[in-house]
Amino acid sequence: MSVIEYKGNPNKDAKPIVLVGKGLTFDSGGISIKPAEGMDEMKYDMCGAATVYGVMRVVAELQLPLNVVGVLAGCENMPGGRAYRPGDILTTMSGQTVEVLNTDAEGRLVLCDALTYVERFEPELVIDIATLTGACVVALGNHLTGLMSNHNPLAHELIGASEQAGDRAWRLPLGEEYYEQLDSNFADMANIGGRAGGAITAGCFLSRFTRKYSWAHLDIAGTAWRSGKNKGATGRPVALLSQFLLNRAGLNGDD
Repeated sequence: MSVIEYKGNPNKDAKPIVLVGKGLTFDSGGISIKPAEGMDEMKYDMCGAATVYGVMRVVAELQLPLNVVGVLAGCENMPGGRAYRPGDILTTMSGQTVEVLNTDAEGRLVLCDALTYVERFEPELVIDIATLTGACVVALGNHLTGLMSNHNPLAHELIGASEQAGDRAWRLPLGEEYYEQLDSNFADMANIGGRAGGAITAGCFLSRFTRKYSWAHLDIAGTAWRSGKNKGATGRPVALLSQFLLNRAGLNGDD
């Protein structure tokens, strides 16, 4: 993990806003390997971390009067003799155990430890950004970022900022009925919950590591890059998060 700290609040002891980005520099799927078609685009699986880096640049250049921490959780997911396997039981940094049912659901395993790690900053709030699930693309297409949160006021702030910035997000639920899909016979939870509601069950998985602070999750799998003749990264949701932080700093851009 790489950590960037910005202290712009005159009160240096003010609790920071923490941004956590998934940074899979390449995701082959591991032993649960992906189809060959489109695998070249898995270099974009680090767009969450790239977003955090971009937003931290914005914060520094605008000299916002906020304390902000950016965490870039980076690795790659490749098959090999030392790769993790379906059936493995992992003990996370929080002490909770996870049964691996699919090695292509690796992003949440990277993020869960990062979300535990950031407790040391005693954050005001935490937002994670990740190209997490193909299910989010099925649900929202390439137009809207998926948003989940354990704190209604934070979710409303982010939706408002997304409308202001023209970088739109749509809130998805986190309900107890979805958590049941993550039940495991051998661990505290499984790393996937089946096909139904896959974006939501991924959010439910992450929420189990965020009980000590206000948290939101942005699934940018459908919005972070484009395919075809316009292939490339979009830069989303840098605008959304920059607007959110401007609003937090009392500089909403309306003047």
